[in-house]
Order: sequence, then structure tokens, then C-alpha cells
Amino acid sequence: ALASLVGALLWLALMIAGMASAGPLDTFDQVVAYVSRLDALFYAAYVNAAFLVTIPAILFMTALGRRCRSVSDSAVELGAAFIPIYGALNLVCYLSQITVVPMLVELRRADGQQALADALLRMMIHQWPSSAVAFFNALAYGLLGIPSIIFGLALTKHDKPAKLGGVLLALSGVASIVGVVGMLIHSKALSLGVMIGGVLYVLALAALTDHFRRLARHPRPRASF
Repeated sequence: ALASLVGALLWLALMIAGMASAGPLDTFDQVVAYVSRLDALFYAAYVNAAFLVTIPAILFMTALGRRCRSVSDSAVELGAAFIPIYGALNLVCYLSQITVVPMLVELRRADGQQALADALLRMMIHQWPSSAVAFFNALAYGLLGIPSIIFGLALTKHDKPAKLGGVLLALSGVASIVGVVGMLIHSKALSLGVMIGGVLYVLALAALTDHFRRLARHPRPRASF
């Protein structure tokens, strides 16, 4: 939980720093110009997203599912089944930004290849809202929303710190799913659910980190949820 929280906060800090240095990103040309810089901040953000956000989230949610005992085994298994799918989608989305996108940027600079490179970049740039990568990244969090709801509801049946974290985790899952639906029906308002879900997930991690810290200091026999 703590590793996930630190990674998420670092991701947020890197993205804010990147946006601050990028200037307006309202058009595709502006986004391409920003991405084409391929500076250290760009690489740091996506390396962090892959290895300090996604992988700790996989481990945390898997461990959380194994501790859930107040919901049926079938519900836990259903939730757990979406965790590796989330992980695979997110790793592809984030790592493609530091592998595929730089190659397409170089292709764009070649004579006569700009049109082809631009078509591919429109699909691959994570920060271009209508790209395939942006959608699959949101879809990954929408899928993670399913175990977030199941495990979050299990946490609400326990003491106050766990209950707060569980409510926030479940709400983050709902918001992420709503966000994916919004992207599918091209609703900007509903699409904000992905961002709202991310904020709620960070808050849930903060609450659960505190809960597990307290639990570690005062362990209970066979502590489960």
C-alpha cells in the first residue's frame, strides 16, 4: 500500500512538472512538439508509471484480494481475474511511450514520412486524449475498478480506518468505470471519471496505508477482511 501510494504521488508530481513545462496542449501539433522533446522528465514519468505505479498496484490488489474473507470466494476470484489484465494493459500503454513513441518521433523527421508517423502517433501518444493508448489506459483502470469495488466493500465491514479506505477504494472503482463509459460514448463530463477515480484511489491508498501500519503495530490473529 505504501509503495503504491509513493509511486502514485511521484507520478502525479512528474506529470504536473511535465505539464508545467509543456505549455498549451490543445492541438495535436502541440502535443507532438512536447512529446518530441523526449527529455528526462518524460522518460522518468513513464518509467515510474510502469514500475512504481502499475507493478505495486498489481501486488497490492492481489494481496488485498487474498485477505478478503467477508465476501464469497467467487466474488474474490472474479475481482482477482481482472488484476493481471489491468497490469498487462497498463504496462503496454506506459512502456510504449518510451519505446514505440520515440521511434515514431524519429520516423516523423525522415523525408516523406511525416503523414505516416502522424497517423501512428495519433494512436500511440498517451497524452493525446483520443489515442488508442489513452483509451486502453483508461480501460485498464476501469477493469481494476471491478476488484476495487469488491475488495473495497469487504473493507467497509471492519473498523473505521479500514472502512474509510474501503469506501474510497470502491468509489474509485465506480468512477473509473464511469470514465471508461464516458470515453466510449464521447461524453467529456463522464470521461472525467477516470481522473476522479485516480484521485480517489490515491486517497484510498493513504487511508489503507495508515490502517495497515496500525495493524502491523497491533497485529490481530488471522487478520482478514
